[in-house]
Amino acid sequence: MRIFDVDELTAADARGRTPYLIEGEEVQAGFVSPTGLILFTPLRVLIVQREHLLQEKIETNSYPWRQLRHFAITDVAESSRSVLRIWLADDAQPLHLRANQGTDFAAVQRLLAAKLA
Repeated sequence: MRIFDVDELTAADARGRTPYLIEGEEVQAGFVSPTGLILFTPLRVLIVQREHLLQEKIETNSYPWRQLRHFAITDVAESSRSVLRIWLADDAQPLHLRANQGTDFAAVQRLLAAKLA
């Protein structure tokens, strides 16, 4: 299970964080954590994950939008921490994004809903 405690990332900041974006690929939404990066582009969902905080081994997964199965957002009234779960491809466990304070999943939720429509 991949769990990330994330902050929002601007499109401009996202481009400099990974060399795996193709020329002209636009970042529509992005999130960053101490050990990873999740980018949503018109072509795919890109997940860059460092195995451990101090380790150099980095795994990059690219999922075309057709592999998006479904998603769920959980908001807890008592806290400001939302959780976005995304099921991709044949992965049994979803990708978990836990919002740090000030992170809003509204824009990415609209993007995911549009891609599933």
